[in-house]
Amino acid sequence: MTETARRYSGRDAGERSAARRARLLAAALDLYGSDGYAATPIDRLCAAAKVSTRHFYQEFGGKEAVLMALHAAITEEALTATAAALADAPPEPVSVRLVAAMRAYLRTVTSDYHRVRVSFVEVVGASPAVERMRLDYREAIVAVVEREGRAAVERGEIADRDFRFAGLALIGAINSVVYDWYLRHGPEASTEDLEAALVGLAATLLTG
Repeated sequence: MTETARRYSGRDAGERSAARRARLLAAALDLYGSDGYAATPIDRLCAAAKVSTRHFYQEFGGKEAVLMALHAAITEEALTATAAALADAPPEPVSVRLVAAMRAYLRTVTSDYHRVRVSFVEVVGASPAVERMRLDYREAIVAVVEREGRAAVERGEIADRDFRFAGLALIGAINSVVYDWYLRHGPEASTEDLEAALVGLAATLLTG
């Protein structure tokens, strides 16, 4: 096959595939985050992304796979931002590190109303596979809380406690509060007060 045959519109097959995936994920964020995952059939997703059904199945095994890829992209971005914030934060005290980590996480997942709905509503109980992924990511967040808590105990900053419980309670609060806050205040409202309240809750759970 010639180089010209391998390329189309200046892009090779791999580049075209990546572009299709990007369009499908962008369309999924818009549709799953507005009308909902269950209410979005594959043909509508394909139409919004300007991708044929044939090409859709070359990229994803089905609608569930799109939801999982979208959830993974949002959560990995949030976890990466959290890790970067902790790396840049001073080694102590835990209160300063906690504020940096919480703000980085929240500003990533709440930067768009559609992200909020996908992350805190649409993925919950969508399917056994999606639920396993959601719980795996929950464990990754709990591990961060446990690690930071134990380090603060070793530094003598706070008393030892059940940091797994604290992490799960914090995640539960975030899951319940963030979407409800958006429903009450609207997608264009500032998240400053929400962020301050959740940072305060995190401080209470970890430091008492």
